[in-house]
Amino acid sequence: MGDFAHVDGAIEFLKSKPQKPFCIYLPIIFPHCPYFAPGAWHDMINPDDLPPLRPANLPHKPQFHDLIRQTRRLDQLGDEVFRKINAVYLGMIGVVDEMLGQLMDALDASGHADDTTIIFFSDHGDWAGDYGLVEKWPSGLDDTLTRVPLVVRMPRGKAGHVVEEPNELFDIMATVLELANIPAGHTHFARSLVPQLEGAAGDPNRAVFAEGGYALHEPHCFEGRQGTDQGIRSPDHIYYPKGKLQQDHPKSIGRATMIRTQTHKLIHRPNGDSELYDLQSDPRELSNLHGQNESAMILSELEKRLLDWSIQTSDVTPWHEDPRGFPA
Repeated sequence: MGDFAHVDGAIEFLKSKPQKPFCIYLPIIFPHCPYFAPGAWHDMINPDDLPPLRPANLPHKPQFHDLIRQTRRLDQLGDEVFRKINAVYLGMIGVVDEMLGQLMDALDASGHADDTTIIFFSDHGDWAGDYGLVEKWPSGLDDTLTRVPLVVRMPRGKAGHVVEEPNELFDIMATVLELANIPAGHTHFARSLVPQLEGAAGDPNRAVFAEGGYALHEPHCFEGRQGTDQGIRSPDHIYYPKGKLQQDHPKSIGRATMIRTQTHKLIHRPNGDSELYDLQSDPRELSNLHGQNESAMILSELEKRLLDWSIQTSDVTPWHEDPRGFPA
């Protein structure tokens, strides 16, 4: 299995007792589609022991929810299938946990546990049966897709400290720069998490952001184009329905931007179905409040914060100039 081979390579490197500063970047495919896990992990989780999945066919959800279910024939599957998918997905995460444990054991044995920081995170989540959906979608910004793990073990860090306040994966860059004593040479909007790693709380008033999807003027970005590396390929390919859906319904993949605070989330789609959730009363994002009169005030507040963020971050000027005095 490729993931285990990559981890084994990292372990062999640590066994070589490296003397110089090192950085190991170790991307893992699991728990990516297709849903399967080796050995006992495949059936490690009993689907009947899982809490209820987020239901399908909820009102006021984006149109692509229905389109995905129809084009992949997910609407023909029963709840027991989605629960098994979710159970296997969790088993796949168990595989990743096993590999991480092996890597940490090797780090401890190498003598570098006290001078090495481990940062464990995921690039995105997966529906894995929630909402009657599988995998992900480029303009999908549900918490099942965007709320991902971020676990850090840092020498002299605060053990067991949990940060409840919102953070962004972008913050990893600023954190690593500070840990390495490297000043940033460019404008960025990330925040170093070193204070949190030392035991501080996060910023309860912080909003975090995510973007996705493509506009109609950039069809070259859509998956499923004929004659390219992103081509429709064979109808037997696992991603054939996904690419074909984008080609047949390009508006279903329109651009979207999300702002999320500790209490609310707004997903704004200029050419699609926008979403608004009260995460205190509805943490599973089942009831879309967008367009309801009683939510007008919080919607206005989030839209303003989203606009302010877009204005402040949409463009930056270079830091350096060339000898003639022009920006580099």
